[in-house]
Amino acid sequence: MTFRVLCLVLACTASASTWAADAEHDRIAAERAAADARLATQERECAARFIVAACVEDARVEHRATLARLRQQQLQIDETRRRETAAARRKAIAERVEAQQARASDAPPEAPRVNVRRAPDPAPAIRPTEPLLPHPLAGSASGVDRATIEQRSQAKFDARARAAQAHREEVERRNAQRAAQGKVAAPLPTASGASAVR
Repeated sequence: MTFRVLCLVLACTASASTWAADAEHDRIAAERAAADARLATQERECAARFIVAACVEDARVEHRATLARLRQQQLQIDETRRRETAAARRKAIAERVEAQQARASDAPPEAPRVNVRRAPDPAPAIRPTEPLLPHPLAGSASGVDRATIEQRSQAKFDARARAAQAHREEVERRNAQRAAQGKVAAPLPTASGASAVR
């Protein structure tokens, strides 16, 4: 409960300083509006004179000086507000940490943690189409087993080679069929100067 009360007090304090800063912001905004109105009035009065440019320049110099002074005041107020906000945040964080430490010291000590190792993941499923073979370089395999392994490997290689050859022949047949129908692909365009390799 004391933490909540403390946060409420901090919020009220921050609100009071915020209200003061808001009042200063309003005052500066009012002065800025008055300076703008004064400049407009002076420019109208200057228009009635014979030498307008010098009069208007003097009015604008005065207006810039007023705005620069107000800008400095605004920056000081903003900096003060930023520092107050940062200090309030640091204080709230420090109090929260103290409250957590107090709760941790009041709590019974935790039981020591025991590192439990998980069982390794089961082996990935083996596709049923491939027979389970020992590694070809395994020293425990006999000469007969190695010969069987080599025969199977050669048979797989030959089957893949036949499939690749059949695919090649099918592609060539389709290309010949397209050529016979007059469907010849247009050649690629030549590279222009902008896209040429440098």
